[in-house]
Order: sequence, then structure tokens, then C-alpha cells
Amino acid sequence: MAYITLRVLHGADRGRVFERLPTPVTIGREEGNSIQLNDERISRYHLKLQVDNDKIVVTDLESTNGTKVNGEEIQVRILRDGDMITLGRSLLLVGSPSDIDRRIAARHPGQANGHARQARERMERFAANQSDIVEDLDAVRSPLVPRECPPFPERLSPAQTAELSELLDHVQAVLRRATEAAVVRPRDERVELDFADWQAILELQARLAQRLRDIGEPTSSSSSG
Repeated sequence: MAYITLRVLHGADRGRVFERLPTPVTIGREEGNSIQLNDERISRYHLKLQVDNDKIVVTDLESTNGTKVNGEEIQVRILRDGDMITLGRSLLLVGSPSDIDRRIAARHPGQANGHARQARERMERFAANQSDIVEDLDAVRSPLVPRECPPFPERLSPAQTAELSELLDHVQAVLRRATEAAVVRPRDERVELDFADWQAILELQARLAQRLRDIGEPTSSSSSG
């Protein structure tokens, strides 16, 4: 039996974590699914994850609004650790930290003192989790990024100010590392990021989603599904 871990990055259920679910897994807004999401744009039974020839296969169950994997519309697709699934207004990331760590290492075999080790260290530093390179990045990212930065909160205590500063320093450090390593292709109007840097940004987004969920549910002892 194969297992799969999913994390909700965006949508009404953002911050929820579904760890090591046994396949097959169905996702939809109706009770009776393995994962029930609170999203009116998701069909009652939207998609299914199952194992075939030792691979996880995602199948859109003729949903009304369709399913995307890494920004591309799909009907059936092989799903890998770190892929991103978009359904309705919800965005899911696939894989546990150790799964993603192994995938990054596998992309750079024989480089124990090079990129593979650096990737693993970064993923550990940022408590690693997420996804693969997305071809249609704007389509996935645009609803997640606010157009204007919200105002800084007022009347914070010294301890709250220090805690907020620590959090913002962490966010800034993750983004700085990624942007410093980015490769600009002016002719193609593209910016390329290293795989591990992209993972770090997605991990940051996942952790912020969990924090936001915790803030919205202060009495909850866990944000796991």
C-alpha cells in the first residue's frame, strides 16, 4: 500500500496537513471523500489519487472546474513528491519533508560535496517540504500574492515586536537567498530559480499558511487534518 502526504497552501482549508494517507485517496467537497475541502468551486468528487505500477496517478473525476498539476490542466497525470495540485481555489503541495529531500538529492547524484548536499541542508534549514518547478508560475502564484503590503501592526509590546521581527527576518532571509541565486534571462523575459531555492519559497508559504490557520483557530491544538 502506498501513502501520500498533502499540505494545503491556499484556500479555505489552508494550513491543513494530511499525512501519510493510504491510497486510493479521493478529494472533493462531499462527505465520504478521503479529503473533504471547503471550496464551492470543487466538485462533490473532484479527483482521485491511486497507485498503478508503483506510481501515484492523479485522475480528474470529470470535475466542473478541472484540475491542474504544476499549472497545467490535466485529466490523468503521474504525481511526484513536490508537485502542486490546483483544484477550485485550493492549492495542495505533495510530499513530506524527507520525500522532497530525497527527490532533490536524486536530481544531483554523485555530488555529495556539491549541490545535492547544499540542497539538503537548505531543506533542513527551512524544515523542507514542497514542490516541483512550475511551468505556468503566474497562473499558480497570482492569487496568492497581495498587490500591496499591509500596514505594520501598531501598539505591539516589546516582546511582540521582537517576535514579529524574528519572523520577518526569516521571511526576508529565505527570499534573499532565492533572489541572490536567481538567473535572469532578459531575452526571454524569464527568471530561473534553483530547485532548492524554489522549494524553500514554497516551504515558507506552507509554514505561513499553517501560522495563519493557527491564528484563526487559537483554541485548536493541531492544524493537521
